[in-house]
Amino acid sequence: MLNVGVTVVLVEVGVAVGFALAWFSVHRGRRHDRDSGLAIELLRQREVIADYEATIHAYRQFVHDDPELSLTSR
Repeated sequence: MLNVGVTVVLVEVGVAVGFALAWFSVHRGRRHDRDSGLAIELLRQREVIADYEATIHAYRQFVHDDPELSLTSR
């Protein structure tokens, strides 16, 4: 009877460990996917900001180079 009880407990512990490992694996995979998505979005936002900065720089250079605009912008 003791052997059956120990075996049942060991099987239950094994099943619990199996479920826990599967849950951790799924959780880790979802976190990795989320982090990858956030990294991609961050790169996209950096590209947008760089484009805005380049546009601002080009407008400033245009105003600086055009004598008529540079007099009115001061």
